[in-house]
Amino acid sequence: MSDYLQSVLGGLADGCVYALIALGMSVIYSISRIISLAQGGFVVLAALTAVSLQSAFGISPLATLPIVIVIFSVGMVGLARIVIQPAAKRATPERLLLVTVGVLQAVGGLLLIGWGNLPYTMPAFTGDTPLEVAGLSLPTQYFWLFGGLIVSIVGLWLLFTKTEIGLAMRATASNPGAAALQGIRVERMRLIAFGLAGAMAAVAGTTIVPITFLQFTTVTPYAVAGFIAAVVGGLGSNLGAVTGGLLLGLLQGVFGRYWNADLAQLTAIALLVALLVVRPQGIFGTPERVRR
Repeated sequence: MSDYLQSVLGGLADGCVYALIALGMSVIYSISRIISLAQGGFVVLAALTAVSLQSAFGISPLATLPIVIVIFSVGMVGLARIVIQPAAKRATPERLLLVTVGVLQAVGGLLLIGWGNLPYTMPAFTGDTPLEVAGLSLPTQYFWLFGGLIVSIVGLWLLFTKTEIGLAMRATASNPGAAALQGIRVERMRLIAFGLAGAMAAVAGTTIVPITFLQFTTVTPYAVAGFIAAVVGGLGSNLGAVTGGLLLGLLQGVFGRYWNADLAQLTAIALLVALLVVRPQGIFGTPERVRR
């Protein structure tokens, strides 16, 4: 029983990463109607950036978290301003999706050039000794990973419901034309959405790398898992993104107890794709959101 629960906890830890990837995709999509498949690649890039900062400057692993968040928030805004927004004005949604795929492949190439083909990890934020609870071995990094997801969820909720910027972003998501007529700077709201997605990629990458090994080959699996989580939960729904990510991770953890990791991932994805056959708009999505 303890082995089973250990698999479930490991699956939920992966699910937190998928949820953060899907959450970043959801924020971008809801504000700008752009599906950014590059989000999973930025998670791996953020993780390896944190590893390099920690090893090069000798700072604590925890101290890399705020630094990487700032770097990727600003970097994602710059990428959106220079690449994504100009492409969005000229390309159809289908071609714009290919642009984000190109960015994903560029991130993979950058990782290969900058870090080579070796896997990387770094020490846990608060020590490598796991906690023993009721026969379960809980790495302390799990708490940082779960906490990062919770802070992201609460932070987005507070932003969207309690601040003027959040209300402006919601207006932009609902009707960009009407928002512009009310004096809202629509393009700025979309840039902020990309900045938020960059911050979530930084949180996901920096908190997961102490308990796994990441390299350039993990870019595509993360991108695919995050995209499936976002679609299953309901593209554009933050609650759906979190639900889809945790569900995918949980299924992988359960099936991983009986089969190898690749087969477990394939089975989990197949089940979620089957769910989309029954409910194409996702768990928390709406038909109207899909049609847009």
